[in-house]
Amino acid sequence: MEAASFEGAVKAYGSLVALAGLTLEVRAGEVFALVGPNGAGKTTALGLLTGILRPTAGTVRVFGHDLSRDPLAAKARLGYVPDRPYLWPRWTPRETLRFVGATFGLSGPGLDRSVEAELRAFGLEGVASRPNESLSHGTRQKVALAQAFLHDPGLFVLDEPMVGLDPSAQRLLVSRLAERTARGAAVLLTTHQLSLAEEVAERVGVLVGGRLLAVGDPRSLAAGARPAGRLAEVFFDLAPGPTAGEGP
Repeated sequence: MEAASFEGAVKAYGSLVALAGLTLEVRAGEVFALVGPNGAGKTTALGLLTGILRPTAGTVRVFGHDLSRDPLAAKARLGYVPDRPYLWPRWTPRETLRFVGATFGLSGPGLDRSVEAELRAFGLEGVASRPNESLSHGTRQKVALAQAFLHDPGLFVLDEPMVGLDPSAQRLLVSRLAERTARGAAVLLTTHQLSLAEEVAERVGVLVGGRLLAVGDPRSLAAGARPAGRLAEVFFDLAPGPTAGEGP
């Protein structure tokens, strides 16, 4: 089953083409890592998948729901963490999770259980009643991740999810995502950590200049590189030069 699909997806800003005809599917039960240099279009692709952006052309679907035609049904299946998560500064983590849970239709004791379970899972019990503005960057990232897990989504969309997390928290996140994919959820994540992509992803896509240049399992992609054996060599072969900062 396809959890997400891009069919000839284009995003243009006037003459600037940020994403050029992306065709890609993410399967239920898999982790798919989208890698590429800054400005490659990774965040743009996730923006289309979450409905934050509308495609200039093409179709984007979540579990068969067209984001342009049926956005609410599509978004209800998503757990999303952007590259720069925003938390309401004066709310606490517990208040934040309760609001997000209610937005996704949780209520009563079920909402209470889900909120407390995610606070425990991410080690947030000790800061659950502190204002978000008082938390460290890494702790705020954990709150953002807890929001994504709260309503048990079928598709996790994670833009650089490891940023700000210490090694222990990174390991926890990898373990939790593995638990969810074992139950049939899908994960689409972006990362600059090629070692992470090799470790956690069943498939990797290399996006350069808004175009998907390679897709496959990390081992097979790395085997075709020279010198063989490293996903990093594939990356440098396809995106050899430095680029400007991340664009749309």
